[in-house]
Amino acid sequence: MADETNTTEVPRGLRVVVRFWGAVSGLCSAALGFFVLFTLSATCLGMGIYMIMMGAVILAFEAPMCCQYVPALVTVSNWIESHFRFWMRGCLYFLLALLPIIFCLEVSTFVGCGSVMITAALYGVLAIGKKGADASKTTNSEDIEMKTNLVDKKGDPNYVEEAGP
Repeated sequence: MADETNTTEVPRGLRVVVRFWGAVSGLCSAALGFFVLFTLSATCLGMGIYMIMMGAVILAFEAPMCCQYVPALVTVSNWIESHFRFWMRGCLYFLLALLPIIFCLEVSTFVGCGSVMITAALYGVLAIGKKGADASKTTNSEDIEMKTNLVDKKGDPNYVEEAGP
């Protein structure tokens, strides 16, 4: 189960932007999958079909209102939203997008799957959330070199601070 901190630490506007980009990348992947179909290679033909299906799945996950007349997809989208953490979604999208790039390296494959990989990276950023920003606050504040006086008030660099009495 996804914990409550998964969604409460990240601003709602940022989540909406990432979901919007996910929907755009799903559309981009499906549309460019059609261009990959026009090839003489059997593997690229298969990867074009795979990209179309991947785009439809990502679109269903990210924008369930596009598939509101298919109740099973809405149910699956709601389940994934409530049970998958951000890093799980990022890993899933990255692995889905990696397969066509490995087997059929064409420009349309790279652009279509690259947009899905950007979605995966954005979900990775959401997974890091405030933890990355708080890491600088938790570092050791006992930095002796930055707190000592390197010169005296007259500007003498050979100044040595004597120990207390």
